[in-house]
Amino acid sequence: MEKLEILAPSGDWDSFSTAINNGADAVYLGLGEFNARAKSTYFTTQNIRETVEYAHLFGVKVYVTINTLVKDEEMQNFLNLVRVCVDAKVDAFIVQDYGCAYILKQNFKNIVLHASTQMGIHNVAGAKIAKKMGFSRVVLSREVKLQDIIAIKEQTGLEIEYFVQGALCVAFSGNCYFSALNHNQSGNRGKCLQLCRLPYSAYIDDKPAGNGYLLSARDLCLLPNLKELIDAGVQSFKIEGRLRRAGYVGQAVNTYRKAVDAILNKTSINEKTESHKLQKVFSRGEFNHRAYLDNGVPDNVINPINQNHLGVKIGQVLSVQKFKDLNKVEIKSTHKIKATDGLKFLNSLGEEVDSLGVGNVEISSQGNYIIYTKHRLVPNLDVYLTLDSELENNVIANRKKIKVALSFNAQVDCPIIIEAKANNSVTYYTSDYICQSAKTAPTSYHEIEEIFKNLNLDIFEVKTQLDLSNVFIPKSALKDARRIVAEDLKNTIINDYEKLLPIVQTTEEINSTPITNDKLFAKYNNIYIVDETTDLTKYEIENSDLICLQPTIYTAENVLKNVSKIEESYQNYGLVLPTIANEQDIIILDEIIKLLPNIPLIINNAYGLKYANTNYLIAGLDMNIYNSFTIKHLQDLGVQQFIFSKEIETSNSQVYQFSFGHQTLMYFAHCPFKTLFKNTCKSCKYNSNLTLYDDAKNKYLITRTKLSQCYFTLYSNKVTNKNAPHKLIDLRSLD
Repeated sequence: MEKLEILAPSGDWDSFSTAINNGADAVYLGLGEFNARAKSTYFTTQNIRETVEYAHLFGVKVYVTINTLVKDEEMQNFLNLVRVCVDAKVDAFIVQDYGCAYILKQNFKNIVLHASTQMGIHNVAGAKIAKKMGFSRVVLSREVKLQDIIAIKEQTGLEIEYFVQGALCVAFSGNCYFSALNHNQSGNRGKCLQLCRLPYSAYIDDKPAGNGYLLSARDLCLLPNLKELIDAGVQSFKIEGRLRRAGYVGQAVNTYRKAVDAILNKTSINEKTESHKLQKVFSRGEFNHRAYLDNGVPDNVINPINQNHLGVKIGQVLSVQKFKDLNKVEIKSTHKIKATDGLKFLNSLGEEVDSLGVGNVEISSQGNYIIYTKHRLVPNLDVYLTLDSELENNVIANRKKIKVALSFNAQVDCPIIIEAKANNSVTYYTSDYICQSAKTAPTSYHEIEEIFKNLNLDIFEVKTQLDLSNVFIPKSALKDARRIVAEDLKNTIINDYEKLLPIVQTTEEINSTPITNDKLFAKYNNIYIVDETTDLTKYEIENSDLICLQPTIYTAENVLKNVSKIEESYQNYGLVLPTIANEQDIIILDEIIKLLPNIPLIINNAYGLKYANTNYLIAGLDMNIYNSFTIKHLQDLGVQQFIFSKEIETSNSQVYQFSFGHQTLMYFAHCPFKTLFKNTCKSCKYNSNLTLYDDAKNKYLITRTKLSQCYFTLYSNKVTNKNAPHKLIDLRSLD
């Protein structure tokens, strides 16, 4: 079995050190402008070496997230950042941008790259492409199926990293454009505004169908399924939360450390108790325990009632009485309420009424808890614990220690000789001081043990073996020896760890010059995207244009029928491949493409590159083309033409740009009708006229795509209309 890894998030030093002290095997963090959590600013090029050294001292790996899309003009700064991290001995880099992967391999030989979940790798074909591009690990999309994880591991041998705990993006990985297109704040550039966490109203046929946090996903907790994931080939268990407090990080790491160790040792943990702890540190109500692992469309992905931390229910408000200028609140609780705890109060509908931090606590004669607050509470409110201060303080107080066997030898007329061993690392010390025979009281065993057990209280746990004659050693000499031994041992441990790392060779001169693609030309004038309902007679389409079918139902019969209709009037036609496709979906797509040999394909995910040897490939909008290096990389992999990202303008006149139509905002692998009506797939409530409205009365469209299961797309109701040398024109849903 491969070594299993608990991978923890870190946004500052407290969460970083707490993760290590609670048993993390690796920590991921971002620094600078190229990480997907732009608000996480603690780690810098100035402190990254110190940070890495601390982790390596404990045998913990550090992965740097450089997982945003990068412009050509930013590439030099990007490479400068990576060079500092390479010099700091970072263990690996998490990358989204195809162009960044390409330029890193060009400039840093042996650099270790992990394919970010933002790349949307979720099937065998995509994983094979990641391996071909030089990635040693894939952070799989959270929409991946369990049977597909098994296939990816068996057919690629790649390391597999998978999210097991924390907030769950409702949109398919890397293809959420909601913040970018609505507010010019790109989630792919680290500036997600979390518009999915806002309230929305649903309408079907212009009639109210429900409201609430209709896009807000439940938090993930795959604790009950760890053994299943291990058997499937997952090696690294990733915890979400680089912007969360140290108490959350520490508890999540602590719980998953226990769980993984129990599986390896064939013992067990109390899953209910541990899950309860995880809910306390952060949860939006009931956890999602299966993600998208099972075949078909999952249930209960969305929590429409609450979108903030809810914690765990502990009791109810019994009474509220006026007390001077405060309210005296009596609470019946199963939890021992303490000062500095956090409480939240919900009404009978499950809606949040208020929240507060606990000050002084009294116990009533009936054993209930009494708190005083200015908040206006009423009887019968449900009470939830959102901060268990004792629980979080305990995990923050945990300390991981390195066991040191220290041999101390001091003989008359000889220097002090010390050997310190920690695991496989050894350091030796010989003092300048020559030990003198004690004239009165010799230095005692106890005195030396007391000094050296404090070798470095935050790091080392020392067991001392003494060989001591009748000598006197000044305390200053002992403390000098302790200081030097502690520093030397620390450096030796770090150096021994880093000797085993791949030697990353940096090119003499970092090259970030944008690539001129001389072989790139626009084969077609414009590209039109159509579906089964598009009336092409309404548009002036020329013979030099390409018409690409993006059907709502991907079956051989439906695609062939609609391609034949296009072929009757137009000579250039192609097929758009869906952004999400599990292995069962790919069987369907393979069958369709086999019946349409040589048809041009617009690909929207890495898996589409599997057709490079048989079809003319156009990299679509969802490939997130942001720079010339991505174009070069994908050309090398067999792509002939490119549609540039809709998040950025380009001066390249040989690529296509989104020019007309409804903008895609995000893709779902869950069913919004299940959210509204609690139905099952057998009792399907689908209606093609579902729309959402936000509080500002902006309208959003939702469409369905069917393969082996249903997928859904959220669109802006606004129609984009702009000019470009070569246009991508989306005619779907315009009638």
